[in-house]
Amino acid sequence: MPISSGFYSDLTADLQKCCFLRPVNATRFFLLAALISGARLLAQHPFAFGVASGDPYSESVVLWTALEGISGPETLTWECSQDADFTSIFTSGSVQTDPEHSGTAKVVARGLEAGTTYYYRFWWREHVSPIGRTKTAPAPNAMDPVKLAVVSCAHYEAGYFYGYGEIAQRSDVDVVVHLGDYIYEYAPGKAGWKVPGRVHVPDHEIVSLNDYRTRYAQYHRDLNLQAMHASHPVIAIWDDHEIANNSYTTGADNHQDDEGAYSQRRAVAMQAYYEWMPVREEHSEGYRAFRYGQMLDLILLETRLDGRTEAPRTDAGRFAPLAEHHLMSENQRNWLTERLQSSSAAYRVLGNQTIFSPLDLGVLPTKRVKDHNPDAWDGYLEERENLARLFPSVAPVVILTGDSHCSWGFEGPGYVELCTPSITSTNFDEYANPLVARFAGFLLWLRNRNLEYVNVRDHGFLTVAFSQEVAQAEWIYVQDIKSDEPWRVSHRRRRIVHPWTKNLLTKRR
Repeated sequence: MPISSGFYSDLTADLQKCCFLRPVNATRFFLLAALISGARLLAQHPFAFGVASGDPYSESVVLWTALEGISGPETLTWECSQDADFTSIFTSGSVQTDPEHSGTAKVVARGLEAGTTYYYRFWWREHVSPIGRTKTAPAPNAMDPVKLAVVSCAHYEAGYFYGYGEIAQRSDVDVVVHLGDYIYEYAPGKAGWKVPGRVHVPDHEIVSLNDYRTRYAQYHRDLNLQAMHASHPVIAIWDDHEIANNSYTTGADNHQDDEGAYSQRRAVAMQAYYEWMPVREEHSEGYRAFRYGQMLDLILLETRLDGRTEAPRTDAGRFAPLAEHHLMSENQRNWLTERLQSSSAAYRVLGNQTIFSPLDLGVLPTKRVKDHNPDAWDGYLEERENLARLFPSVAPVVILTGDSHCSWGFEGPGYVELCTPSITSTNFDEYANPLVARFAGFLLWLRNRNLEYVNVRDHGFLTVAFSQEVAQAEWIYVQDIKSDEPWRVSHRRRRIVHPWTKNLLTKRR
């Protein structure tokens, strides 16, 4: 989380007296159905963690599950069918797991047909897992429309994962792009914004391999998270909290000397990540690309562990030369440039962790926050400018960003940047009343001319639907992540990306 939680609480006092805008009440509420049929079976032994799929190619996809309570090596059978009732089995096989892999099992189902929905399940002894649904990427020459759901930042203690539950209900999503902070490493806390009964385990900050595994297991027990995984494939990349807050190649703000060697913590965090996530293990650096026909190339960046140097402590440090101050390794920068220049897709879509676009925070009437966030691309100016100069020649570029917990829509030369809100992690609404939060967003919009849309108070997710003519972005917000009552979608905000003109965002009513 680039902006500390203290920032939000500090901002409240400074804005309270000068806030005069009235909040706009939502005009429509959508009462959603229950989670996918049989969702509560997902919490039953031995498949207590559900099923998941991910990293879809046109001919293959990763299938994942985990067994609870095994004491030795076990063999699971998996089946994949084009029929929800498994009338005929398209392909099948077996996969092994053991306690040394925390009971997790992962296999790449190959020989699949492009752009096709499949159903899958696992068998272990007499037990059968919940049924999952997945979808392969389109054929390389297809021009089919593509719709992405974009998520990030799900703090277990901060609220219920209703955004995940809403995504599970949607049949129009082709794939979910998770941009990081899938888990949080923090110990249980006592902040007022935390939900009673949702307490992190283990009961301390996670550092060891067993700690990380235990935290992933807790998150995977959440029924909304399980429902999303069972409904759609996920393309995921980590951010910082999968290791420690504000992590970089050789350290993290939330790693202290008495917690052991950072290199060891980083190694076990990544081991647990690859065990518990439906990702292909041949891409150990994290950055990779996915082709969705001729419609889009999805290019995932990794800006935490591959090459990030420590965030600058002074404003002058933001201007340090690229050779000594960067977010990516030289190999990744060269790879990214080649991918952008060689892409023949209608859109080049970057999956990115921290805000890329310039964002001046100094307009907020408080001295407790820096004018710019040094943990984002604002802290690595030469690297950003080098990449930004490339965008007009390879446009249209759509950057999808997580991390900030807020919704942003930026316009830049040759690109737009669309930032998803958090599923639950804190933004202004946890520390300020709606008037204050709305006023803060208004001030930021007023100050930053490149900022077309901002919402710093609501939680949910983003969808982006790509077609040959336009791309349509929709921020979808759930009503109350603190309440255990059935959730509602409180409101939506839409924008259209016009890539063939000036790549600008416009409102869509």
